[in-house]
Amino acid sequence: MKIVQLVKQLNNTELGKGGTHDTYVLIPNELDITDIFTKANEPIEFRDADNMEAVVARNTIGREKRIVGLGQYYRSKDLSAGDEIVFERRSDNEKSEYKVRVVKHLEILVFQKAKFGFEILTPKRLNMAKSWSEQSEDEFSIDFICSAKKRNDSPDTTDFYDISINGKSLLKSYFGKDIGLIFLEEKKIKISSFYGWKKYIFETEE
Repeated sequence: MKIVQLVKQLNNTELGKGGTHDTYVLIPNELDITDIFTKANEPIEFRDADNMEAVVARNTIGREKRIVGLGQYYRSKDLSAGDEIVFERRSDNEKSEYKVRVVKHLEILVFQKAKFGFEILTPKRLNMAKSWSEQSEDEFSIDFICSAKKRNDSPDTTDFYDISINGKSLLKSYFGKDIGLIFLEEKKIKISSFYGWKKYIFETEE
C-alpha cells in the first residue's frame, strides 16, 4: 500500500481571519500535489479521521494554486494559526481511500511581524503566554506597543507587541510578514519557524 500525506501549517489568511472571508490552503507553485489531487477542479471526498464525516475539497489553479471547500471544516474544528491540516491518500492497486485530519497546537503562541511590531495571531492565548514569565527559567515578556490600522483602508485597529527573551527583543530577527511560533518547554522559552508545507510518502506491506 502507498500512503501519501500533505501537511500544511495554516495561517490566518487561509483561515479567513486575515481581513477576508476566503478559506483555503495555498499551494506553492513548486509543490506537486497530484499524488492526492490528481486533476485540477475535480472534487475529492475525504473522510475526517475522527468522525468519518465527508469533507469535499478540490484544488484550483489560477493566479494562485489553492485547495478550496474547507470553510465549514475549519469552523467545525475551531482552528487557529499554527494548527495543521493533513490530507492523506491510501492506495492499493486501483483502490484509494482519502482521509483528512487536523492537529491543534493549543500551547503555542503564533505571531507575525508587521510595521508597528508583532501581531498576535492567536490572541486568545496571550494571557497564557504572559504567564510563562512565572514558569520559565528565562526572562520573558510580551509588551504592548500600540494599536494601529494595518492598512489605511482597514476598518479596525490591531494591537501590536514586542516580545523579549532574556532582555533581547525579537523584532530585529523577523522581517516583512514573517511568522514565528513560541512556546514553553521544560521551563525554557522555545522559538520555532513557521514551516508551511511537508509531504510524506510511505510504502507498506499489507
